[in-house]
Amino acid sequence: MQGLLVAFMNPPADDEAGFNAWYDEEHVPNRLAVAGFLNGRRYRAAEGDGPRYLALYDLESLDVLHGEAYQRLNQERSGREQDMLARIPMIDRRVGKLLLDGQPWTDAPPYQLIVCMTPLAGGELDFVNWYREEHIRMLLDVPGWRRVRLFQQVEGAGPAFMALHELESPAVFEHPNYEKSISTPWRQRIRSSVSRYERNLFTALS
Repeated sequence: MQGLLVAFMNPPADDEAGFNAWYDEEHVPNRLAVAGFLNGRRYRAAEGDGPRYLALYDLESLDVLHGEAYQRLNQERSGREQDMLARIPMIDRRVGKLLLDGQPWTDAPPYQLIVCMTPLAGGELDFVNWYREEHIRMLLDVPGWRRVRLFQQVEGAGPAFMALHELESPAVFEHPNYEKSISTPWRQRIRSSVSRYERNLFTALS
């Protein structure tokens, strides 16, 4: 797996049920029928005032998004899809290139913590090294913190880097090892210097 397609969305205020039905019955299945889409997972916001819904698609290659089969999805949208997309008040689509990965779960993770940051110009290598050499290792010492993946954005209007943290439950944030992981001098230096920062927690849709 070399890439990730991410979609943050807010549903129409008066048709959340219709939004979810369209997504589950049409939008996700159409994409999973395209060769190179490895999976598709949906999540709902677990806290905060950020995006209400999240969809993640692991990609065999970033080239999948430029192929004829995927492009045809946009050119041949059904009436149902055209209507829903016209009524969705917020769509934030991003594409990421995989930089760092961890051991996958057997099942889909029940929680995803999405942390996005843009380091200061010239600080990109230091940022990635912090994840590689310190941050991931310390987070995986937290019971219930199962996997960390780091992506660099190649399409979209989000921060330059996106980290996906797969969690068993929000209880991980109460563990002393988590506090240690966000209290190191390296982490504090990185956090104080980023020009953009986003943090959103999502729970899997049943």
